Amino acid sequence: MDWSHFGLARRPFRPAADLSAYFPAPAHEAAAAELDAAFARREPFVLLDGAPGTGKTLVARRWLGRLPTAVPRAVLPTVHGARPADLLQAILFDLNQPYQGLAEQELRLAVTAQLLAAAEGGLPTVLLVDEAQHLTAAALEELRLLANLDTPAGAAAVAVLVAQPALREALGRADHAALAQRLAVRPYLEPLTADQSVVYLRHQVEAAGGNPIEVFDVEALDLLARAGGGVPRVLNQVAAAAGELAAAVGAETIDAEAAVEALGRLGIAVPDEPAEPERAAPRAAETARPRAAPGDAGGGRGTKQKAARKRSA
Repeated sequence: MDWSHFGLARRPFRPAADLSAYFPAPAHEAAAAELDAAFARREPFVLLDGAPGTGKTLVARRWLGRLPTAVPRAVLPTVHGARPADLLQAILFDLNQPYQGLAEQELRLAVTAQLLAAAEGGLPTVLLVDEAQHLTAAALEELRLLANLDTPAGAAAVAVLVAQPALREALGRADHAALAQRLAVRPYLEPLTADQSVVYLRHQVEAAGGNPIEVFDVEALDLLARAGGGVPRVLNQVAAAAGELAAAVGAETIDAEAAVEALGRLGIAVPDEPAEPERAAPRAAETARPRAAPGDAGGGRGTKQKAARKRSA
């Protein structure tokens, strides 16, 4: 789709982590601050976790990009089923060191030597492991042993485990007690609130060079924000789908009709109207006024009914 239809310079609501459109939600900023503090103290292990789609990778990559360029780092984006040798090879590869044709113990010695040599310069090596919930017990133990490497200035490596909540649960077992004891920093990314979700969607439009007021009508924005459940990935999906549907019929803005249809196509339930705040007891004159029957012009209508009315118009 050509998002210039809505006055945007590029595509918003991207499915992958987009550093250029980072939204400083309070939970994300707090997690980054904990990562900063852990690195300053040379904590050997940090666990950054949260439900899928809450922005863990984005927070970790942005934090890593803010570190001084002199800090050595290895980024392991996927470690599914990794044996210790696979993990060690991946670290050496990302550090631009020889990694092929080495036995496991040779790989271990090579990584150890690299970490200690880098630490002599005064800085620990950051080992960023994404999707860390897939690490085997043996690979987790290998990381623990690497984190045991100490220097006069502190740990030679800072391992940042970016994971889904399953890893936090696994670390509660007795067989992971030694590693869990080293995890003093464990920020958890909570979903966005409904209000933050509205600001998030507006922010994505602005980051793409657009004006949110011209892209969304108020009802559609509120509907998509509540339907996304506070998960940035889901918010991106529903907003992108609604934009494509609105553009396909030549609409000038993303309206409630497009939002409802997008949610249906994605299999996401249309949220109910938010409950109205309680009001004071009605005055006598008001109680005498007859109530509108369901479906009358004065009766309340849900989002689905409003969208249906617009479709039939």
